[in-house]
Amino acid sequence: MMGMRWGAALAVALGLALPAAAQVPYSPWGGPDSPGGLFGGSPLEVDADRDGRITHDEVWAWLRQGFDRADRNGDGRLSAEEVPSHRRAQATFRAADADRNGHLTPEELRPLSEMWFRSLDSNGDNLLTGRERPRRPARPASP
Repeated sequence: MMGMRWGAALAVALGLALPAAAQVPYSPWGGPDSPGGLFGGSPLEVDADRDGRITHDEVWAWLRQGFDRADRNGDGRLSAEEVPSHRRAQATFRAADADRNGHLTPEELRPLSEMWFRSLDSNGDNLLTGRERPRRPARPASP
């Protein structure tokens, strides 16, 4: 059951389609296709040492910064009101809320972040490099 719930969380985090009006601007690391979709952001923010390789530690530090900024009341957990109201962020919030108490803690967010990272690390070297980084989905040709 736990694996199924995390599998669902990963599917939500990695990119279920939304109507164009509900989409937020795309960013491979912080866009609606990742755990960082809760917070938005730029991939340049993730590669802290600017070496062109992303470690999970860098991803996690970036996510924690976003988490801390979103935690407006400073209680160390996020409520649904503290994350963006778009459907994907709310769905990611619900999926990551492992104990279903209506609050998201860093301890609940981290496993989702780790699964997302491992799903992209195709060669298992614990680094995301150019070919492994998520890309903007191709847009269908206009009619």
